[in-house]
Amino acid sequence: MTSKGIGDTRRVLGQAKPWTEQTFPKPRPPLPDPRGDALLEFVCARVREWETQAATEAAEYRNQPLGPAMVRYALDIRRLCAAIRLILARYDEMRDASPSAPPEIRRTIQELSTAWRNHPDWRDEWGS
Repeated sequence: MTSKGIGDTRRVLGQAKPWTEQTFPKPRPPLPDPRGDALLEFVCARVREWETQAATEAAEYRNQPLGPAMVRYALDIRRLCAAIRLILARYDEMRDASPSAPPEIRRTIQELSTAWRNHPDWRDEWGS
């Protein structure tokens, strides 16, 4: 029995997942809902981009001469993104518990955002 996927992609039920899904499982914890917070929305979007880019490029280059190194770097990037996700989830918990989230963790998110200061959506006020 096969499952009908999107387009022509089909997989026999019970078969192993594709390499990308096995190597790069769904990231955890889930990213928080920004609820109008532009800084949080920006950082969440960049984390998603990094995760997707790392997995895509690792899959593209894994069978090339330096493919194993690319996969290791992609896994490292995904681990860094997981750590950022933990900080964002903690911020979201604190924000839910108190209308004024602790300024220290907000400052941490601002500092994380500087990793993408060359992005056109990054705001100067986040770096100060």
